[in-house]
Amino acid sequence: MISAIVAILFVVLFFATIKPKKVEMKNEKLELLHLKIVGDSVEIPWFEIELKLSEEAEKKLKDGNETIIVKAFFDGITNIESIPKKYKRKYKDRIDYKGIFGGGLHLTQHSIELTDKRLARFENIRFSKELYDLLDNKDILLLINVFSGRRSSMNNLLDFDILQGNMSEIQGKRFTLNGKLIRYVQ
Repeated sequence: MISAIVAILFVVLFFATIKPKKVEMKNEKLELLHLKIVGDSVEIPWFEIELKLSEEAEKKLKDGNETIIVKAFFDGITNIESIPKKYKRKYKDRIDYKGIFGGGLHLTQHSIELTDKRLARFENIRFSKELYDLLDNKDILLLINVFSGRRSSMNNLLDFDILQGNMSEIQGKRFTLNGKLIRYVQ
């Protein structure tokens, strides 16, 4: 019995003296955001947008065989001056010189068109890792806009809430946006 206690005490003391090995994470922000590197792309984590419409809006859409488009814009913050010239030329159509904090970089956008469902799930969306590497802040920004598909009218029929925020706050969650008819349509 005493030998068993001594053996346990020896094992406890042995492991107590071992210092844990420090592991360095190269992509700490990627891990935090659950972003995945897939080849030369970065995959954005999933999120869902649920739409709640007024009764009048639902009726108008149904009567006109109208659709709803949920559009996501993914952007990042960067110091434009620090972007090498070769990337400024390559991505000239994605750089916003007047953007937030001195400059923005448009990463990608994705639209989902809904007919009678009211849930849009954004998943498997990718953008260039090269663009991601140019960002100063790796927590990419998201803006969601919702509007009618313009099948029954050349004008947008809907007035919807927007969703705007950092991907770290949005990833893996469902958000509800409320909508109604635009005042001039009623």
